[in-house]
Amino acid sequence: MSCSLIQSNKVLISSLIVILIIGSLTMIAYTSQNNALQNSAKLGLKSTASVMATQISPKDIDGIKPGDEGSEQYAAIINKLRTMRSMDDNILNAYILKVNPDQTITFLVDDLTLDDPQGSAKIGEVSTAPKNDILLALSGPTTSKEPYTTKYGTFMTAYAPIDDAVQGSTGNTYAVLAIDVSGSDYNNYTSSGANLLLLLGFVSMVIAVGVIFCSGRCRKDEDKA
Repeated sequence: MSCSLIQSNKVLISSLIVILIIGSLTMIAYTSQNNALQNSAKLGLKSTASVMATQISPKDIDGIKPGDEGSEQYAAIINKLRTMRSMDDNILNAYILKVNPDQTITFLVDDLTLDDPQGSAKIGEVSTAPKNDILLALSGPTTSKEPYTTKYGTFMTAYAPIDDAVQGSTGNTYAVLAIDVSGSDYNNYTSSGANLLLLLGFVSMVIAVGVIFCSGRCRKDEDKA
């Protein structure tokens, strides 16, 4: 009876050790894989936003003010944004933001205006996206740290500065170009490979624990014999 109890304790302790080791290694691998996928996705978004921003001249948006949604100037910049956005089906929206002297951030152009006037931002509407992410874009391309939610939906966004002049630039940022992708699509992409690691880790734990219990059972049978 005593030997049987000792053997059972050994099996239990061995199982717990295996679970802890495999679980820890799996979580380390999961975190590493998840971070790698996030960095890859963010880099792609920043690159796309940067290229699009270079195609926008301050002259295109100079003088735009609330109420100009029906102007030829506004329609022209919308068409330019829509043309660039159409090259990537994952981009849901492209728009231009203005950082005001008091650091409020307002919409200057929303390329969904012509297609969905009620579901798009008006000129001068205050952005409710995380402000710090947008302010960082004044000095270079960046992305939101994670998907965020506004009244328009849940998005992952990349930002890039629109310089005051492409040629002979003084280095001043005139406005910020932004592109949105679906927050759920971003999460699905960045967790797809990592979730497989979790599944493999769980299967490994089940197999390892099963082997330990089978081995312990065989030893019990041998002791009885």
